Amino acid sequence: MYGRRKSNIGRHLPTSGGLRRTLERAAELGCEALQIFVSNPQGWAPPPERPDAEVLGEGKLRMGLSPVVAHAKYLINLSSPDEELRERSVRALAAELSAAGRLGVDLVVVHAGSHGGDGEERGMERLARGLDAARALAAGMDGRVAEPVVENSCGAGTQLCSSVSILGRLARMAGVRVCVDTAHAFVAGYDLTTPEGAARLAGELEENLDGRVAVMHLNDARNGPGSRRDGHAKIGEGRIPAASFAALFSALPGVPAVMETPYGTAEEDAREIERAKELAGGLRGSPDGI
Repeated sequence: MYGRRKSNIGRHLPTSGGLRRTLERAAELGCEALQIFVSNPQGWAPPPERPDAEVLGEGKLRMGLSPVVAHAKYLINLSSPDEELRERSVRALAAELSAAGRLGVDLVVVHAGSHGGDGEERGMERLARGLDAARALAAGMDGRVAEPVVENSCGAGTQLCSSVSILGRLARMAGVRVCVDTAHAFVAGYDLTTPEGAARLAGELEENLDGRVAVMHLNDARNGPGSRRDGHAKIGEGRIPAASFAALFSALPGVPAVMETPYGTAEEDAREIERAKELAGGLRGSPDGI
């Protein structure tokens, strides 16, 4: 029996064995979407030139992967009060947008960053300017440019965009779409302990973002509600009930999801993707939803 699932499901996978092996693993796990890194996320080194660069774009089309996502460097902080760090972050994001585009990547998820203690308003202005500058710089590089999307934070310290209303404001200021991380939302204080709470979050997303949710990071939370402590668990092994994930998918039809949950065995990872597909509505139906 076919369900009404409209959302593509996938996960983050390593590229250390080459992009061809990444695609093979995606196929083995049943991925319909994919997330990778295009550079070392813990260092400032620019994305390396890849001899297998054409493999990902060709494989994406052959396998119907949509979207293919890259996660930007964790070091990037476009909101920082430190001018040197902001400029370095702009250059780094521009290089990632350009490198991702050349590989055939659709979206680059970037963290909103931290305002460093001088206030949300100034931090938001710096973030919006930094996104504009990075896109302009990337546009002057060779080839296609991937689309940047900003991720909600867990709200630790002076992190920006832990609330849906602020995330929506940033989206309008900077003309960007967003990535919604379910674990971040949960530990930032959104009640995902019930399907009703999940439906309320989806309603806030629709009200504040008006269709600008490009992708979900489908992560269970290792830490408690409102703890503001990041940490991912496999779907069904953390603090967010399965019924809440199902409610989110039901209220956000068509929004693709990639998991950043801990790796298990190939069998465990494939079961997790199958479970996420079930929560999102089951097997795919015909175009009319029957």
